[in-house]
Amino acid sequence: MPQSVQAALFITLYRDKPAVQPAFRLLTVLMDIDETLTLWRYRHALMVERMIGLKIGTGGSSGHAYLQMTAERHRIFSDLFRLSTFLIPRSAVPELPAPIQKQMRFVYAS
Repeated sequence: MPQSVQAALFITLYRDKPAVQPAFRLLTVLMDIDETLTLWRYRHALMVERMIGLKIGTGGSSGHAYLQMTAERHRIFSDLFRLSTFLIPRSAVPELPAPIQKQMRFVYAS
C-alpha cells in the first residue's frame, strides 16, 4: 500500500482529531469531485446512447460502449474510495500513543 494511501487511511480513522479534520475535509472534497466527474461521464454516455444508439462515435470510437468503459476506467481518486475497505468499527480504533497525540495538539501562543 503506497504511503499516500496509508496517510489517507490514518486521516480517515482519526478524523475526529482536530489536527486532521482539515485533511479529512480535503479527502472528502476530492472524492466528491471524482464522483461528480464520473457521474457526468456516465450521463454523457447515456445521452450518446440515446442520441446515436450503438452507432460508431466521433473519431471512430465505439460510441456509447467506449464512453461507458472510459467512465469506469478513468477514476481520478479511486484509491480514496477503496479506503472504506480497511475501515474498522470506531470502537476498535486504537488510541494514539501519547507522543503522537502530543504532536497533534494545537498550541495557542499568548
